[in-house]
Amino acid sequence: MKRLLLPPITIAATAVAAFAVADIAHEALGHGGGCVAAGGKIVSVSTTFEECTIRSRIVDGAGPAGGILVAMLVWLWARFLPPRSPATHMFLCFVFAFAAFWNFGYLIKSGLTNQGDWAFVIADWQPPFFWRAAITVTGVVLYALSVRALAALLKRDLDASQGEMPIMICLTAYIAAIVTACLAASLDPRGPSTILSDALPSSLGALGLPLAGWALQRRIPDARLAIAPSRAWIAGGAIAGAAFVSILGPGLPFQ
Repeated sequence: MKRLLLPPITIAATAVAAFAVADIAHEALGHGGGCVAAGGKIVSVSTTFEECTIRSRIVDGAGPAGGILVAMLVWLWARFLPPRSPATHMFLCFVFAFAAFWNFGYLIKSGLTNQGDWAFVIADWQPPFFWRAAITVTGVVLYALSVRALAALLKRDLDASQGEMPIMICLTAYIAAIVTACLAASLDPRGPSTILSDALPSSLGALGLPLAGWALQRRIPDARLAIAPSRAWIAGGAIAGAAFVSILGPGLPFQ
């Protein structure tokens, strides 16, 4: 493997692993944990859906809440106890990005379309227009703040002498996550239509990732992010991606 190929492969590998963590935080930790907390039993979990024996606002809201919790914990880790390894720090940045943008973006989607987890949470709340507008505005504000927070985290790894352009790193990670999400959804037990209905919206919703890279590049035109090639992260990302697609893609039954 040529050394020139190692940095972008490292970026893609860390992004795949990070997207898997963000997805599991939403579906398994969030919805699954909410299901158990509400007194239900988990039937199955896939990359796009968690099936519970009961239906409640707790279960619906726990998915995005779990994702947001993981995003905030990872942000605190990356901000105050940053790892020495640039690749590991990049992994934390990507976990924050995918978890925050997916779940804050969900606020916007639910408010505008009246569909999805947040829409189920506020169903029947009166007046409906007020609550839909409220979650939409909240989503836009939190999404924008997350873009700024991510750009600040990425700035830690700036190295004017060597490295990759921030926008290229973020685009590579963004594309890797989209491909991974679609591959997993193609095996979804509800059918490949979930690629369009669930996988693409959740992965494309992380548009804030390349936006943060673009913002950093615009602010510092000659900015470069130091990303040392890591065979360990390449292997870890490959294993995480393979497990995510082959195990969670078809759904993991619990009953």
